[in-house]
Amino acid sequence: MHMTMTAYWKIWCLTSTSGEKERKKEMKKLVAVLLMTSMLLTVPAGCSKTGKVLDVNNVAGITEKRDNGKEAIFQLAKAQSGKSSMTQEELDKAYSEFIFELMKRCAKESDGENVLVSADSVLFALEMVAAGADGETLDQLMNTLVPGADNVTAFHYAVDRMNSLQNDSLKIANSVWINQEKTDHVYDDYLQYVQRHFDARVGVVPFDDSGVDTINNWVSEHTEKRIKTLLKRLPEYGLMVLVNAIAFDGKWKVDYTDMQVHPNVFTNGEGEPQTVDFLCGSERVYLDNGNATGFLKEYDDGKYAFMTILPNDESIDINEFIADMTPAEYWAFWESQDDSLEVLTFMPQFKSEYEIQLPDILQDMGITDAFDAGKADFSNLCKTPVFISEVIHKTYIDVNKDGTQAAAATAVSMREAASLSITTERIVSCDRPFAYAIVDLDTGLPVFLGTVEKV
Repeated sequence: MHMTMTAYWKIWCLTSTSGEKERKKEMKKLVAVLLMTSMLLTVPAGCSKTGKVLDVNNVAGITEKRDNGKEAIFQLAKAQSGKSSMTQEELDKAYSEFIFELMKRCAKESDGENVLVSADSVLFALEMVAAGADGETLDQLMNTLVPGADNVTAFHYAVDRMNSLQNDSLKIANSVWINQEKTDHVYDDYLQYVQRHFDARVGVVPFDDSGVDTINNWVSEHTEKRIKTLLKRLPEYGLMVLVNAIAFDGKWKVDYTDMQVHPNVFTNGEGEPQTVDFLCGSERVYLDNGNATGFLKEYDDGKYAFMTILPNDESIDINEFIADMTPAEYWAFWESQDDSLEVLTFMPQFKSEYEIQLPDILQDMGITDAFDAGKADFSNLCKTPVFISEVIHKTYIDVNKDGTQAAAATAVSMREAASLSITTERIVSCDRPFAYAIVDLDTGLPVFLGTVEKV
């Protein structure tokens, strides 16, 4: 695509605003439109509409051989396997910083609604993306996900954590879906890595409605049909979508009997009373850090437990409370366990679903370059410049007398960037009040004449 600077600034004049901050926002919108137009002119024809999935068993047969001369993070991680600059406890506490920063931002955007975040689902999806990152893009991803750890240690941490979490109660699945028009753009050693270490299914789909259906069906299957629609569309000029799915099905170690289910009044955040079924029991672990109290109720696998956190201040908004909770406060709460007391417990049965778009939150947390078409460096993933265009996170939970069913899914959409060819000419910047006319070229007379005093 070729555009003269004069034409560029003509469009800019019509979209600019008086404030510098607003002007930059408008510029970003304009550049996005121009990039989309550029890619539209070069997109290949003949896109299949069949929706057929091609499972990639021999990815080297359809993808590109990586020969960019760089040593990818997954190669470095393999070479330094088992070596770490931090202890496991230090790594867990570093990762908890990501968990609470993510929760803090989601809670602040809750608008009075229930919030449920699976930081692990986000971690695994972004770690698959990070496997193809380099330079500052890689640094930002790793330092945000596991603050303070070196890149190799942080990279190992996600794989180790994924393996440690899985058991009969909790299932984790990963997948990579490549645009069938661009299968030769992705490096085969990258795909082989995510297949081997993240157990990721690699599939090829058309980036149309049938591709959306295929990915959503995969998510539904791997979340026990608790999340049936993760994606509503695929990026029109997308290269791939990386997806993580987590399904948890925990049965209580000690069941609630029918006699322990009673109707009671729950007062919601608006101060409105609701009559719902409560689960009434007796537990052995009590928690109290001075700001909140709670209890632990174990699941029958012996690995997971349900923990409640009840603020002492009855007037506080629960989303504000959890948004303000620091990792240190959380760890103080966790370490306050006291098993010398019998704890009478009451909590409502509840079911909740939650969905959020994460790009703004993740950028605010420090992952900026990965979302910037001009700065993103995923040179170890594919041969063309790409950036993250979307991160969608969705969760589900059902707590009842039999146990807890929960699910989470995260999708990261990768999109190709495009270069914009501009010829240098004179510049007219209409970033202040101006007049305009629509003229008759035969006579030079204005058909419309006007002024722009403010926009």
